[in-house]
Amino acid sequence: MKKLWVTLVMIYAALAPVGITATGVGRGSASAPDIEDADDGGYVFTTATESLVKSYGKTAEPSLPEPDTEAWALLESPSSAAPGRQRVPRNIVVDKPHTTLYVITAFGDTLFDGRVCASLKRGQKKKRDDWRTPEGDFRIMGIYNSTDWTYQDTGDKCYGPYFISLITPGFTDIGIHGTNAPYSVPGRRSHGCMRMHNDKVTALRTLVHKDSHIIVLPDPEQPGDDEE
Repeated sequence: MKKLWVTLVMIYAALAPVGITATGVGRGSASAPDIEDADDGGYVFTTATESLVKSYGKTAEPSLPEPDTEAWALLESPSSAAPGRQRVPRNIVVDKPHTTLYVITAFGDTLFDGRVCASLKRGQKKKRDDWRTPEGDFRIMGIYNSTDWTYQDTGDKCYGPYFISLITPGFTDIGIHGTNAPYSVPGRRSHGCMRMHNDKVTALRTLVHKDSHIIVLPDPEQPGDDEE
């Protein structure tokens, strides 16, 4: 009964502004639509109420503008996120022992994987030029076009199309990059960076952003790890 009264009052409220009331056409005070007891113990509309309900034509379909594709593309860009459409955190995990890199979401989903060439020597990096890759949790300093970068000792363009530079306290120039020696991936030959095939590092740069963490897993301890 209560639900029925609420429904009738809502219809009445929708029709009153356009001049239709329970008692006819016009503005002014009017009682809510009436109901009557039915023979079977239920309720039926009075004649006036039934006429009122039949005259209610419902609201018109809304007219919405065409979607702004340029604005939508902006919302989808890696550098912005609208409320309710924030990016799911994505982190890089580098498994040095198995020379594999993964991009994993905060929910544990793997979005990407690729082989890497890690440092020639195993274990934690201790000093500059010790041919080791730092182990731990790092952040991204920046992603750079490294097509024309050259290696200081040889002058070769050996960094591939992109260099993902890492913030590694105590050390500089550590990152994830492409290579001019694809045969070296996978492997353990680098001075400390992590090399990938050029198509892989190109895909990787689109999956991470400034808030991503880079976790480099440690090598298992082996005899001779403390040797320089």
